[in-house]
Amino acid sequence: MAKRSESYSERRKNAMYAKAEPWQNRIAAFVFIMLMCVQPLFLTPQRYIGLTKQKFVFFVVCMAFAALLAIIVWLYRLTRTPSLLPQEPMALADWAVLGFALVTLISALFSPYRKETNVWIGIPEPEGRYDGALTQMLYVVAYFIISRWYKPKTRDTALFGICAVVVALLGILQFYGMDFLKLWPNDMREYHVENFYEIFFRSTLGNTNIVSTYVCVAILLCGFMYVRVKSKWQPVWLAASALNFWLMELADADSGRVGVAAALLLMIPFIIQNRRTIGRTLILAGSWLVVYALQKLLYDVNILGARTISSLGLYLVAAAAALAAGIALTVIRGGGRGSRSGRAGRAGAAWTGSEAADDSAAQDPAVIRRKALAGVLLVVAIIAAGFSAVEILGKREAEKESPGGIIYEIREVLHGSIADELGTNRVYIWRNALKALPKNPIIGSGPDTFLNAFPQEAQRYYGQEYDKAHNEYIQILICQGIIGLFCYLVFIVAVAVKAIPAALRDPLAMAALAAFAGYCVQAFFNISVPIGSQMLWVIAGALLNRSREVSSAASKGGALLTAR
Repeated sequence: MAKRSESYSERRKNAMYAKAEPWQNRIAAFVFIMLMCVQPLFLTPQRYIGLTKQKFVFFVVCMAFAALLAIIVWLYRLTRTPSLLPQEPMALADWAVLGFALVTLISALFSPYRKETNVWIGIPEPEGRYDGALTQMLYVVAYFIISRWYKPKTRDTALFGICAVVVALLGILQFYGMDFLKLWPNDMREYHVENFYEIFFRSTLGNTNIVSTYVCVAILLCGFMYVRVKSKWQPVWLAASALNFWLMELADADSGRVGVAAALLLMIPFIIQNRRTIGRTLILAGSWLVVYALQKLLYDVNILGARTISSLGLYLVAAAAALAAGIALTVIRGGGRGSRSGRAGRAGAAWTGSEAADDSAAQDPAVIRRKALAGVLLVVAIIAAGFSAVEILGKREAEKESPGGIIYEIREVLHGSIADELGTNRVYIWRNALKALPKNPIIGSGPDTFLNAFPQEAQRYYGQEYDKAHNEYIQILICQGIIGLFCYLVFIVAVAVKAIPAALRDPLAMAALAAFAGYCVQAFFNISVPIGSQMLWVIAGALLNRSREVSSAASKGGALLTAR
């Protein structure tokens, strides 16, 4: 009798939990869709007037609503099914995020500039960034909702791809003078394309720094979803990646370029796991070359009145070669019925949405490790070749009367010549910002108080005020101190360490890891605002949650199905 009663009690608890779980998933999906898909597109009738404030208010409202629902569901579970809490043990990344939140709160409470600046909201209008303690805390809330409750879905990334296509098209059409939604104020709607770089806002995002953050994430997340997930949404992901690559070039987004290039380099060990992945990567690269050539053709013909045939021809030949090789690799079939690759193909068929022929998840773990090691060696070889190319090409540029360009700057840095003007005066900002650290080294000067902390004698040296470090890590170091930066870096490293093994087995984890890596690299040259930065916390949460599922499936010896 006792055994029967216990069984009934467990069934009752599981039934109550079953009522709460769908709500958890809906809340997490709401956060993902609002912050990843809707917020970048969101604009009020004011359009670009107070753009950052519009996005900030939207972010706060969405997260307040999600947090309220999350508290209600959590309390329901706590009162009805207390034995099932917590659902998952705390990971190192979770503790690091809690530490970061605590330091942010203490830093805001004890900021020496709290009477001069609203440390909770951030710098107010007209130059407001709205990156204060409230924004930071809501990032943390978003992370925990996603990392605990979100079930990654292919359709969610497809929706993100559709929204990314819209964002990119609006920016591209603006470049060529077609502002169909009349986003520009009346006195800015008539402009020549050569003045595009002098105009502050682009698409529905903001200035080129914010565009860099968004396009870097969109290019990589959509690109690797196309590369790794077999789905009816592949054309959407490919289009989103290519069009955002186009927007990145038109916006001259250097930090985005660095983020994409670095992420591609770091993802090579994951790309070479099978020939179809390599093939689709070549198709993806070919699509980027096509839009780059198209951009060059349109810009040269319509504005400069001359075509640079040699360069254009080189891009087109490279695009054709990449596309041809990629298509060939994707249509090659695996071995016969009795071969090892044939057996791997049949095992891989258990994966919904991934490759059934030779998916790396269906291979022996030893094979995966060997290919990953080969990829690491290839990365090292590419880096060595890259340094050689930078030295040769940078030396040629240095011999010119007025040297410039990113390759020249990289060579100068490698030779120890780090001028203040490098990176659009970023080195000047970083050097002077670090001078402020000794004043508040432990918990920093307070969230979004960089404008106050930056040495006043160094302000406006280049004719502008500096309210951001243009380096998210230095920004955190100055505003939230050494402890805040330590917690943030532990969070980044802990997520990456957990995600790397999962990315070798799971398509969604691989795509999320690529976007995560790209964001972390571009952040070294960029700013944090609640227009694009919220994507890092959402992606990190989804990546950690997915990694748990992959690890659990692997420990049980089963195949993890890719969510539809």
